[in-house]
Amino acid sequence: MLAKILSLSMLTFRDGVRDRAIFGIGLFSLAMMSITLVVIGFFMRELNKVAVDINLSAISLAGLLLTFFLSINLMAKDIDKRTIYCVMSKPFSRAEYIWGKYIGILFIIITAFTVLTMCSTLTIILAKLQYANWFDAFSWIEYYKAIYASFLMFVVLNAVVIFFSSITSSSFITLLFSICIYIAGQTIEEVVIYLKSGAGKETQISEFIQKMIDILQYVLPNFSVFDLKVQASHAIPLPLDYMLGITGYAAVYSVALMIAASLIFNKRELS
Repeated sequence: MLAKILSLSMLTFRDGVRDRAIFGIGLFSLAMMSITLVVIGFFMRELNKVAVDINLSAISLAGLLLTFFLSINLMAKDIDKRTIYCVMSKPFSRAEYIWGKYIGILFIIITAFTVLTMCSTLTIILAKLQYANWFDAFSWIEYYKAIYASFLMFVVLNAVVIFFSSITSSSFITLLFSICIYIAGQTIEEVVIYLKSGAGKETQISEFIQKMIDILQYVLPNFSVFDLKVQASHAIPLPLDYMLGITGYAAVYSVALMIAASLIFNKRELS
């Protein structure tokens, strides 16, 4: 079973890297990083924080573009072009197909993050050479922790994409729901914190909405826990327990979504 999943994942990986979109996304992200060396010269202070924010934002943006413009189309394209029937005619189960697609997409994300991390590292090094006095408090460990946390977010987000792709053949509907889940996952923690604060308690909210928010905070993925830009830019050390916690959270949530996607896809009629 593992060999079948890996073979499908490698097919997905090769199909993904041939897509022209991945080169456009890569060039756009590299351009953003290169602009860092020019942009930080316009700031009067905290140049290290600006450089870190721009580079981490560029990596996150690349991940979002890969997810929304490449990952979504990989599965939809198989169904639209009916190449999925060629796969299903072989001794592959539908669950193996789903897992193969997901792991193949993760291979693409890992490759992209590796290249972007190397380029961002070079960008930061060049920025440090130009403005050495501003990078005294900079921490490479915290910087790479932030990149790793960003990667974990896309592990979960791509599981969300596969989940919705298993329900519908429409790439637009999958894109729409995935973006909604991403936005909700980024803001749900802030909403809960606000409602528990003094100002939030004074806000008139119906009991039904309050219960819905209480449920959604456990159902929706909390993407805000993967955003470590502030900690990286201020060189705030994060404990190992936190990194292990978000790793476990990403793994459990992704596996749960993939199991659900496999069960749904097994029952789905392919026409």
